[in-house]
Order: sequence, then structure tokens, then C-alpha cells
Amino acid sequence: MKKALLTAFSVLWAVCFTVAYIPKADAAPRAIGGFFKQVHQYNDMDKDERGEYQLFHMSFARLGVNEEIRSAYPLLTQTIENMNQKEWHYAQKARPRMKGEAAALRRENPSYYHPFEYDTDVLMRRADTMAVSFLQYDYTSGSGVHGNYAWHGVNLNTATGTLLPLEAIITDQAALAEAICQRLRQDYPQSSFEHLEELIDSRISEGTLNWTLDPQGITFYFNPYEIASYAEGLLTATILFKEKPSLFHSTYCDTPAAYAQPFIGYYPVVTSLKDNGQRDIISLRFTGEAVYVKVNEVEEAIPVPLTDLEPVLIHMEDGKNYLYIDGLEPGTSLRKTLAVQIGSHSIQYLDTLPYSFRHTIAVSPAVQEYWNFLTNPNGFYFDKSSSFTSDSKTDICAIGPKGQLTFG
Repeated sequence: MKKALLTAFSVLWAVCFTVAYIPKADAAPRAIGGFFKQVHQYNDMDKDERGEYQLFHMSFARLGVNEEIRSAYPLLTQTIENMNQKEWHYAQKARPRMKGEAAALRRENPSYYHPFEYDTDVLMRRADTMAVSFLQYDYTSGSGVHGNYAWHGVNLNTATGTLLPLEAIITDQAALAEAICQRLRQDYPQSSFEHLEELIDSRISEGTLNWTLDPQGITFYFNPYEIASYAEGLLTATILFKEKPSLFHSTYCDTPAAYAQPFIGYYPVVTSLKDNGQRDIISLRFTGEAVYVKVNEVEEAIPVPLTDLEPVLIHMEDGKNYLYIDGLEPGTSLRKTLAVQIGSHSIQYLDTLPYSFRHTIAVSPAVQEYWNFLTNPNGFYFDKSSSFTSDSKTDICAIGPKGQLTFG
């Protein structure tokens, strides 16, 4: 069933969309586009003497590639599909088990009962002719006081589809451990980090560090309970290539002249806007009236109320940097995208675009949902805003010289 679903979707995607951009192989890395995620929603109901109730909810997201990526990088495509199938099989095994546990909790503790949940997600971090890096997310909620979640980095050689080992990126393990510990203690001064050096040394020697290769550096992820309490959430440590050049092999450290980097909307992203090793920290928050963009110590309110933010950092050939922030208009099912130009000490709101990275196809009885990943600013898929129950219309777009959309 899963194989048939993947095949049907691949054909549908090929019919619906045309080439975004596939770079020719050369020495300098160039950004590539054509990655997306498909989201499946499952909602299991049950009934007892108290009436009908929600038993279990599952949201499963898989990483997809369009026909151009499939043709240009068949080994990469096969690796991604193998990962999808493995995750799907695991989810299919978890579903009946968690449904049974939820039903048992309902019988034994009806006043305490709440639906069980299993969610997965995926987020691109880097996609160019040298490396493809993305995050996988999973969340489970059962009978405990709170759910558990984790982010996992996947790093692949674009040409061969093989996993990138950390030693292909890092030159000195001892220097890496020191750099990670220094970064964590500086970024999270409130944390005690007991035995941090021992934990990091152990993770490095065991090859169990969790990381992604970013356009400007490498980010390490520490999930709840790994080095700090659950309440402190996900902790990250980003080390920029030009911040500590001797720490990195040069092969994967060349940055494309133009690239786009999606990031988690409720966590800061660390980069170097001028590509000079100077750290720039970008973060977002929202209220009922505005979206707030903060770059280093400068924060500006954009008077457009949006929630459920899906941001992308964009760096262009001319050195200019932009944020495209996809968000949901409160009280509606419509999504819009804010276009913002940023510098190390400046934030300029440009426009609100009637576009979203979300693509929908109305297929009875449910809407099929896909999310396009913007990783190449010189060619990407963007959708005209639509209601939840309608098909959305995809345009082939690029970022223009002043941050605006160009088409075709």
C-alpha cells in the first residue's frame, strides 16, 4: 500500500509541476530545489458507554523529491525513499499498539483519559550539489504527564546518497568537543550542565552526536533529557565554518553564492549574514497583532498577525539577505508569506505575499497536503493562497533583486 501510494504521488507530482532548477556539476556548490514533504493525517475514533471519543491521532510526514531531483540524483532519491519506508513501517507498528494502550487507559482511568498521539515531521536545512541535510522530528503522547519529542539530523552526500560521517566534516575531535561545550555554556548560562565535557566526549567517540550541515556551519542538537532537563527543551550549538576554520575540512564548507535555509520558527537560527564568520542570531515570535523579527539586538514588529510560522532565511548572490515567513492568518485557513530584508543591524518589512509553501489537493474525503521546501532562491515552487478545502495553484518563482517574487 505504501509503495503504491509513493508511486502514485510521484506520478502526480511529475504531471503537476515543471523544472524548478537543477544545477550542472562543477567545482563550486550550487543550491538545488525540488524537495517537499507530504503529510498524512489519521484520526481513530472509538465508542463506549460514555459516547464516541477520539482514541488516537497520527500525523506522518515524509520527505519527497520531484522528478528532476529523481533524475539527476537517483542514489540520493533511493536513500530518501528507503528512509521513508523505514519510518512508515515503524509508524504502522506503533499505531495499533498505541490505540490499544489508549483504549486501556480509557477503561481504567476514564477521568484522566486523553487521546494518544504520534507525529512525525521533516525540515530541510541545506540542499546543494555537495550535501543535503535535513531534520526529522517525532513526537509521542501517551499516558504520561507530558509527551516526548526529539529532532534527528540526517546528512547525505548529494551525488552518492550515502550518509556523511562527522569525520568527513571535522578535523579535530578534541577541538570539536571543546567548541561545543564552550558554545553551550555561553548560549545557555542558566543551565548547570553536569558532566557536560564527559557527555560530549562520549558522544563524539561513539559517533552519536546529532547534527545537521548548514550553509554557513554545523549545528548540533541535544533533545530533552540528553544534557539538560525536559523543561529546557531542545538545546542547539552552532559553529560557523569561518568562525573556526581550522576545525573543518574544506570539502563541505564552501557556501553556494545563493541559498535558502528553512529553520524552526520557534527556535533561533545562527548564521553569518555577511559570510565572514561573524555570528548573527535570528529569531521570531508572534502575538495577536504582529510578527516580531529579531536580528541580534534589533527587533521590529511587522503589523501582520500570523501564527504557525514557517520561516526561510535567504541569501542572494549580491550579498543581500531576506526572510520569507509563511504563516496562518488567525481565524481562517489562509496562509500568507511576509517578505523581510535583514542585515546584521537592520530589519525592513517589504511586503505580504498571497503565497504559501503549503500545497493542497482536494481528494475526497480529505485534502492532500504537501509543503514545498525553499532551498534554492533562483527557482522554487510557491502556491497561491487558498482555503483549506480547495486546490491551491503552484507558480514557479524566484527571488528578485529587491526581495520580490519573479515568475516563470
